[in-house]
Amino acid sequence: MMEALAVLLPPVLIALTVICVQEAWRIRHSLQGYKQVTIRGASNMTDEYDRKYTKPASSHDTSRWQIKALYIHPVKSCGGVELDVADVDAAGLTWDRKFAFAELLTPRTRGDAPEEEKKPRWTFRTLRQPGFEKLALVKPEIWIPETASKKTQGKDQGFMIVKYPRIPRGPLAAIIKFVVELGFISNERSFCVPLVPSENHQYPSEQVTIWKDSPHWLNMGVHVPDDFRAYLEVRNQLTLFRVDPKNYREVHRCAPRKEQLGYQSVVGFADAYPVHLLNIASVRDVAGKVGKDIPRLSARRFRSNVLMSGPVAYNEDDWKKIKIGNHLFYCACHTVRCRLPNVDPDTAERHQVEPDRTLKSFRCIDDGDPLNACLGLQLVPAESTTFQIRVGDEVEVLERGEHHYIKQ
Repeated sequence: MMEALAVLLPPVLIALTVICVQEAWRIRHSLQGYKQVTIRGASNMTDEYDRKYTKPASSHDTSRWQIKALYIHPVKSCGGVELDVADVDAAGLTWDRKFAFAELLTPRTRGDAPEEEKKPRWTFRTLRQPGFEKLALVKPEIWIPETASKKTQGKDQGFMIVKYPRIPRGPLAAIIKFVVELGFISNERSFCVPLVPSENHQYPSEQVTIWKDSPHWLNMGVHVPDDFRAYLEVRNQLTLFRVDPKNYREVHRCAPRKEQLGYQSVVGFADAYPVHLLNIASVRDVAGKVGKDIPRLSARRFRSNVLMSGPVAYNEDDWKKIKIGNHLFYCACHTVRCRLPNVDPDTAERHQVEPDRTLKSFRCIDDGDPLNACLGLQLVPAESTTFQIRVGDEVEVLERGEHHYIKQ
């Protein structure tokens, strides 16, 4: 056995190294003329566990209120991208939740249900579904053209690279794992999709179910390699959907009306509202209550867009209208929490009960949904044209009042 391995290993190593080098060259070549949309320098969250953010609701608040960090999540339930500056429009932060993975599922229906209702349908998947925890380790990257590049002039708006862990399988799995550990090949796989399909694209427009909505969006599964489904261990068909820019989901319920805004706010794969705001002091208070089960509860578990520092814990509960920098936002409602934050974004491990159990023990504060906990606020921009917010922008409360959540 050892003699056979000694004979087999060198040519396999050479072949894998050649493949790796070719793949790396292809990626580097494709990135020429593009720049990555991400933070420059260290994360603004490196000090999130610092005691200075532990501010009980009873304490006196004297600090400056400002944006501490900004995040987008290009693919729903996958890794976040931290930013210094974010563009915002009627649908929220640019590139936030514009994509999602969907599984082809056969609905549970009565035997006498119409045949149309019995047909398999694409249903979006998130960290909520058991078995999809591994989405937390999928890392999207946004690449857009450099304005000075001749190569990218025209209608090209860039692309998204989706990275995911390499899971060796098959008869060469042990050798591939060994080669990865030696550093000869990357421990990640990836695939690439355009951020905005061209006018003459061939992606089929298909119906995808997201909560009670069923928009017709673009099925871009042609770009998803077979081993990605194997990585997620999904047995059914799996694909990647992209929001059709001409067919966003309209935001109603608790959102301000069109007559008040002057436009109809919309979302893509976000659950219900364009922007999610979170107060780090509130997260740190929750963290103190679950420390025995989760010693380091990161605010990233809650997948907010705007993470702010300054206010004491839960000060944000009654905000109705705020200004971030020079721009107004309506606070549509509380963010009603599900069990998604039980998944650790760094390990993809799901805690059986926390922090959901602790949140429900003291944060069921909205009589519109008295059985579920709330943490954070859902925001709607007061303007539909694109503007920017940035880390360090001051947050000012203009109006306070009661919230009453309206369920989907």
